[in-house]
Amino acid sequence: MRRLFLILSLLLPVTPLCSGASLAQSKLDASILSYDGKDFTRTETTLMQEGKAAVGTKLEANSPAYKALAEGHSYTGPVTVFGKNYQGNYAPLIGADGKVTGALFVGVPK
Repeated sequence: MRRLFLILSLLLPVTPLCSGASLAQSKLDASILSYDGKDFTRTETTLMQEGKAAVGTKLEANSPAYKALAEGHSYTGPVTVFGKNYQGNYAPLIGADGKVTGALFVGVPK
């Protein structure tokens, strides 16, 4: 749990050192995903789908991040989530047994 908190504290903080207008332009989206060996499922997220939080939705298997995460690697690069383009970063969450248990996503809209 400490490791998860450390990862989140490194990936998610947004320190407003700029005006409100530029802060609005640099809004981040973030998700915590669980992994069952087949699907990465959003358990917590700021992403919205049809006006609701996209909790319970899955990372598409054809996403460039999916293969990297399933192999225990991070992915940084362009991604499209619910039709919106992001510069994204996905980081795997690894259990004590060395297996992938989930992932973190942080993305900046393009």
